[in-house]
Amino acid sequence: MEKRSVDKRVVKTKNAIRNAFNDLVQTKDMMDISVSELTEAAHITRSTFYMYYDSVSAVRDQIENDIISHLDDIMNKQDWLACMVNPFPMLDAIGKEITKYDEFNRYILCGNHSGSLLEKVNQRVVDAFIKYAVENKLDIDVSRAKYIAAFIAAGICECFKIWFNHKSSLTLEELCMRISEFVTKGVQILRGIEG
Repeated sequence: MEKRSVDKRVVKTKNAIRNAFNDLVQTKDMMDISVSELTEAAHITRSTFYMYYDSVSAVRDQIENDIISHLDDIMNKQDWLACMVNPFPMLDAIGKEITKYDEFNRYILCGNHSGSLLEKVNQRVVDAFIKYAVENKLDIDVSRAKYIAAFIAAGICECFKIWFNHKSSLTLEELCMRISEFVTKGVQILRGIEG
């Protein structure tokens, strides 16, 4: 099997575009950034930019897709039954991944247009849980489980968003511990109601 080598110039150019994008979104809304402004900040020509992206929003989409890809890897490795009992390890891994490249991710969670990434994350959590349930032949009502998973995922995402937006005094670990407590208690309540 032949490995394709990565052209270092391509990586350098894409990083320059992403870094320029990041710098610009710290001071203005993404919708107000022009390709000309972005290329000037990245020290590249417009034609170079268009070799890789067709718009400013395509840069954001690529950053979001990279984040989602890493989150998919984390979620696909989870034992979802164990997560229902103790979601902290998964939440901690997700939180660390989101903050790993904080300068690229913070604007997505803090900005006016954070819904796009959060919707993708919510859907990925639901899909990963349902996939696990089906593959492991769990005795659950899949249509009902989708709603429960969506509700929990939305709550978790909103907690992370609030944490990013408000520069909370909580550490990331403390945030994940609190969310874990809420999820665990919610699951216990659901089991109590059904039992």
